Amino acid sequence: MEQLPPFAFEPFGFAGKRKCSAYRFSLAEVSVLLAKLLLTGMQFALAPGQTVKAKFDITGKPADEVWITVEQ
Repeated sequence: MEQLPPFAFEPFGFAGKRKCSAYRFSLAEVSVLLAKLLLTGMQFALAPGQTVKAKFDITGKPADEVWITVEQ
């Protein structure tokens, strides 16, 4: 039996030839949404009781999920 290449069944991967064709549109859409929320005076805050602990790897990121509240 012929050996298949790695990631042969990854139809919409994150890189390479099989990357989703609409990924740029989705990034633009999210950017516009965030800009609209920020420019309309929405207030962002951590959820009550939420603490953020940093995890340092190649880049810094939160150790756990971060939940926020959005208020007008």
